[in-house]
Amino acid sequence: DPDLQCNFENGLCNWEQDTEDDFDWIRIRGTTPTVNTGPLKDHTTGTNRGHYLYMESSEPQKFQDKAVLLSPPFSPSGNRGCIFRFHYHMFGKEVHELSVFQRNVSNTKGWLLWYKFGNQGNRWIRQTLHISSSKPFQILVKGIVGDGFTGDIGLDDVSFLGCTLYKGNLPTISTTISGTSVPATLPVNNCIEKEFVCRDSGHCIQMTQKCDFRPDCSDKSDESDCVKEVCDFEDKNKCGWYQPALEQMTGNNSIHTANIFKWELGRGANLYPGQEEHCPLNDHTTCTEEGWYLFADSSNGEFGHTADIATPVISFTGPKCKIKFWNHMNGSTIGSLEVLCKTDNKTSKLWTQSGSQGPQWNRAEVFLGIRSNFQIVFRAKRGVSYMGDVAVDDITFEDCSPLLIPGRPCTSEEFTCANKHCIPKDSLCDFVNDCADNSDESPTI
Repeated sequence: DPDLQCNFENGLCNWEQDTEDDFDWIRIRGTTPTVNTGPLKDHTTGTNRGHYLYMESSEPQKFQDKAVLLSPPFSPSGNRGCIFRFHYHMFGKEVHELSVFQRNVSNTKGWLLWYKFGNQGNRWIRQTLHISSSKPFQILVKGIVGDGFTGDIGLDDVSFLGCTLYKGNLPTISTTISGTSVPATLPVNNCIEKEFVCRDSGHCIQMTQKCDFRPDCSDKSDESDCVKEVCDFEDKNKCGWYQPALEQMTGNNSIHTANIFKWELGRGANLYPGQEEHCPLNDHTTCTEEGWYLFADSSNGEFGHTADIATPVISFTGPKCKIKFWNHMNGSTIGSLEVLCKTDNKTSKLWTQSGSQGPQWNRAEVFLGIRSNFQIVFRAKRGVSYMGDVAVDDITFEDCSPLLIPGRPCTSEEFTCANKHCIPKDSLCDFVNDCADNSDESPTI
């Protein structure tokens, strides 16, 4: 199907330049203007008469500037899937990065499907990506400028196999309130201001029941915009964890966050040569290069910089609540990783670890117990150089839902707390506030 392939001999076909990036891809034939970088000829004809696209890395472009190319929208591919195939050319001492993203919503960055970093030699290379989507989608091809002018990247012969063009437009993101996507209208309800409205039924629940690790609405909407109880990052989203500092910066869209020390999703398959010496090659969940994890990339930022990633506010937790996670801290200049608890403007340190811990994933467990209206924060502090990435994976909040008062008297095997909760008798006098009112730790018993 000619609509599904483009060799750029007669223009961009149905591809478009993104208007939200820093500069555009250029259609050219023959060599790029700078010697020792970019292709000498196109891929289609193999001659200097054939056309291709390239990303010019000379001035006025600067380090980390982006050029993004947008595919036409495609219909859902379902389980059948479809294939995106393209040829790329990454030759030059200062070539930086080429990446491919997929998105279902038009005004978002999408999620990463593939990327390649650094000089790949003076040759065209074919890449095939398998795509599956239950919604209409679009492909983005992004080139990023390196720290010099010998960094031109070429693109040619892009094609889609088994895909169907979508007649409409992709949806745009819905209105957000304090970072949370909400439907435009709520169901009819009689809830007061301090109550939460269940999205499907209009049922009212106490605001303290929102984000408490227990679904109180039949559609679980009271837990939908909270941190996930278990997160392995395999679906390439951060499970509700967000970066407060980045959100403040990107409120002004002109600010670029590319070279700021921050948390990112990563995997071994995307590492550039040598990076596996200080960043995990395998994730903890799948133990493969394809598995995802969260890491603070120390190739950005400077010595002593910190990167925070936090949960939304957790309204209430039970007496046995703990957070378990796996961390990877390997490298000659590892800084530190801290787990903090933030309540209003007060922040307390719950756990900390500094320096290299070896080339393996290490398990950590932090007791939280009964708390209310708080956030958990992972804080990475950067060491003196780039060889110090800190990574986390498989974050679990265990036994965190608050106690329920049973609609029955406590049994002979249970202790009746002063607040009418029932707890096992072997939880008495164990230095843990199991009742939530300390009556199980009272000196009188």
